[in-house]
Amino acid sequence: TWPENTEIWRHGGATVWQTPAVDHELGLLYFSTGNPGPDFNGAVRRGDNLFSASIVAIDAKTGEYRWHFQQVHHDIWDLDGPSPVVLFDIEIDGELRKGLAQASKTGWVYILDRTNGEPLIGIEERPVPQDPRQATAATQPFPIGDSFVPQHIDIAPEGFELVNDGRIFTPYWTTPQVLKPSLLGGANWPPSSYDPETGYLFVCASDDISAFSAADIDASPPPEGDLYVAGAFGTTSLPALGTLTAMDMRTNTVAWQQHWPERCYSGTVNSAGGLLFVGRNDGRLTALDSHTGEKLWEFQTGAGMNSTVSIFEHEGTQYVAAYSAGNLFAGSAKGDSVWLFSLDGELEPAPAPNSVMLLTNVAEGDADLANGAEVYNTACLFCHGEEAEGGHGGGPSLQELASIGAANQMVIE
Repeated sequence: TWPENTEIWRHGGATVWQTPAVDHELGLLYFSTGNPGPDFNGAVRRGDNLFSASIVAIDAKTGEYRWHFQQVHHDIWDLDGPSPVVLFDIEIDGELRKGLAQASKTGWVYILDRTNGEPLIGIEERPVPQDPRQATAATQPFPIGDSFVPQHIDIAPEGFELVNDGRIFTPYWTTPQVLKPSLLGGANWPPSSYDPETGYLFVCASDDISAFSAADIDASPPPEGDLYVAGAFGTTSLPALGTLTAMDMRTNTVAWQQHWPERCYSGTVNSAGGLLFVGRNDGRLTALDSHTGEKLWEFQTGAGMNSTVSIFEHEGTQYVAAYSAGNLFAGSAKGDSVWLFSLDGELEPAPAPNSVMLLTNVAEGDADLANGAEVYNTACLFCHGEEAEGGHGGGPSLQELASIGAANQMVIE
């Protein structure tokens, strides 16, 4: 599934992005893998590129391969699945089945039999648009059921021309092309949770657009320590939205759904009492009715509430622990607070965090260069690159902004 007579597979990515799950009874360890490399140019890595963008099961004691399911063949869109897999048992057609589900960046939930990796609901291989320059795969897996984020663009964003309605799996080359979902979502790192009573999987996701472009390269391996992306992705002037969705694992269809004005980037946890806990980028921790999505309670934590809460019982009392710290991809205010909640708690909420502060026309003599370098390396380098040339996180080149006189405007949290 990689080009013959080369060692490009050695630089092929497929890293493990999340904590694996274990079925102690079956003795299996489950995890998913990242995209192949180079990221945005598939010309030098013809084939499906196993075992990238795949759910993999191995023997927990020996590490021996047991099965895999590839979600995206020959991925050129960075649509791997970093959200943790979820294990559950569910009755389908009168039979109790051992299920595994993963919500992916593609905007679909992949539901498999965790004993053998076969689809529980059904996943069809369908033809997709082709571009020989990208050595694209002839077909891609399409899960039967609903997606939890839009997978096409209704209206072209300003400055871009729509190709194939911006649909998922549309190939591109060196001219930036807009597609949905963005490579930050559907579902990114935030984990999903499962309710065995209703059979619902609760998915926290982003509804966004990415502009993809490839860089024409040869098959030479990258210098050690360098990024191996062979292209770039960017954003549009349109805001990133979010979705919170209850997916019925019996049918892989939407049971209820909410559209948010910002990314859903905290993950979900649900309780046996019918509560669903989910954080918001503006600092709120919320509790919803898991059957309907109705909001029942909220608390301001003072920073981006982007971690997944923990629920536990101690000496007969139930508690919810939440870490409020913000997140780079959510674009939320930073913090460092741990909150502990119970039904008889009495602490007042924290002040709401400031969103962003726009600093303009900073004179050179007033600049604290050492502090600026520390802030840049901590918060900006991933997206804008070591030399401000633009980075893997999708940030534009600040050097180009400087050339058009915009370098005196910086947005700082």
